[in-house]
Amino acid sequence: MIRRSLDRALPWTEALVDRPTRPLVPVGDLEDSQLIERASHHGDGRAFAELIRRHQGKVRGLLLRLAGDRTLADDLAQEAFLRAYRGLAGFEGRARFSTWLYRIAYNVYLNHRARTKVHAALPENFENGTAAPESALSQSRSDLRRDLVAAIGALPERYRAVIMLYYLEDVSYPEIAEILDLPLGTVKTHLHRAKRLLRTHMHGWGTGGRRG
Repeated sequence: MIRRSLDRALPWTEALVDRPTRPLVPVGDLEDSQLIERASHHGDGRAFAELIRRHQGKVRGLLLRLAGDRTLADDLAQEAFLRAYRGLAGFEGRARFSTWLYRIAYNVYLNHRARTKVHAALPENFENGTAAPESALSQSRSDLRRDLVAAIGALPERYRAVIMLYYLEDVSYPEIAEILDLPLGTVKTHLHRAKRLLRTHMHGWGTGGRRG
């Protein structure tokens, strides 16, 4: 997970924290819902900066795995948080704030991909279950998570986002459906097929981990 200071990663937030704020409970002691209330209805820039501090690591992690480039992931994360700030008044609380952020971040990524028409190169016949070359995996198999991330990166994109959110970000089926704007049944189908490809890709290791 990327660790960078808030000021360095998101310089535009400096303007937010300089705005007048209400003398309430310190932002670090508040729940997300309270921070959202202060940021959206009272113009409290420090509240929104705290929301970014709490969630920026996971948002950047998702974008890094999707984009495969750290600098690009940081740029997309900045855009995602800026969109979130502008749209915060419209957040209705029907989903978790993190789910709402993930959806914004994923849409930012899709927009970038559409603009640049960059598509990940996949081995021919990969979707038919062809095993990836040994070099595509980490040379050290002691770190299963690292190898899993590498294998996920080679999945077809429609499966990659589903399995990243489910296994690496601990997002539920309904939340994934909300983030990716997919029917719940499609999410489950994509996850099942992605796990099958991962088993093949990792030479019969299976998916392992906390959930089957």
